[in-house]
Amino acid sequence: MTTNLIDLVKQDHRELARLFDQLDRYRHRRPMLRPVLSALLIAHDRAEEDVVYPRARDAGDAEGVRRGQLEHLRTEDLLVELGRVDPDDAVFDSILTELADEADHHFRHEETEILPALRDRLAGDQLVELTETFVRSREHHFGERPGERRLTDLRQQAANISLADFADLAENDLADLLGKLADE
Repeated sequence: MTTNLIDLVKQDHRELARLFDQLDRYRHRRPMLRPVLSALLIAHDRAEEDVVYPRARDAGDAEGVRRGQLEHLRTEDLLVELGRVDPDDAVFDSILTELADEADHHFRHEETEILPALRDRLAGDQLVELTETFVRSREHHFGERPGERRLTDLRQQAANISLADFADLAENDLADLLGKLADE
C-alpha cells in the first residue's frame, strides 16, 4: 500500500517504465499499449503539475520545477507524434526510444531532486494528505489526450515555470508560448 505522495509518484514511474519496456519488446501489442501509456502518462503528468510542482516550487525548488515542467511539455509533444505514427513503422521505434529516454531522464530528475526536496520540507502527514489530492487529480485527468490541454492546465503549466504576465493570453497563444519554451 502506498503511504505517501513520494511513494505514489515513484510507483507511477515504475509502471510507466514497464509500459515503455512492453511497447519496445512486444511489437504486436503496440496498438493496445500505446493508448494505455498515453492515458497514464498524461494523467500522471497533470497530477504532478497540479499537486507536486506547486508544493516543490513553494518549498524553494523553482528551477527544478521549471525544468520538470518543460520536460512534461516535451514529453507530451512526443506522445502526440507517437499517436500519429503506425506502430509497425520504423519511425514509431525512433519516437518511442526518444520518448522513453526523455521519460527516464525526467523520472531520475524528479526522484533525485524534486521528490527528496519535498520529503525534506514537508511533514510526513502532509505527504500522506497530498497522496489523496494527487490520486484525485490523476483520476480527474485520466482519459485526456496528449496535445489537448484545457486553459486551466495551460495556466497551471505557466505558473509552474514562473511565466510572468500570462493571465491575459488567449488559450491558443498560451499553448504556443509553452510549446516554444519547451522546444528551447
